[in-house]
Amino acid sequence: MKLITLIVILNTFIFGQNEQLVPVSKKPINWKGQLTPYEVKLMHISNKYNCKKYLNIQSLKDGKYRAKHYILKDKAICAEDVYIEKSKKIKFNFGLLEIERSGEVVRETDDYIKIKNRDGKIEKIYKDGRER
Repeated sequence: MKLITLIVILNTFIFGQNEQLVPVSKKPINWKGQLTPYEVKLMHISNKYNCKKYLNIQSLKDGKYRAKHYILKDKAICAEDVYIEKSKKIKFNFGLLEIERSGEVVRETDDYIKIKNRDGKIEKIYKDGRER
């Protein structure tokens, strides 16, 4: 009886070390798709996924992560699979008028500013308030 108990304990000790509690995707995540804590579940899996570092769930709750590539359903999420989205907000100060837009500045002159929006369109904003 003691021998069987010893074998069971050694078996769980030897094979139990290979399992880790890691984040796994509940559904497929598209390229540049935003990752939320609701799309991730924790599972015990073996070391068949060779990640240097797995994604931390607490950091997922704190930051806005996006996928670097397409992530399959039920795949372990590594830290190198995701990146933190950088805020691309621009503030324009035209005297009394202050505008805040999302995008990036393409060109700025004395008369106007060209902005590239998130959807890829380029918009021209004149500093004196007139439209195109």
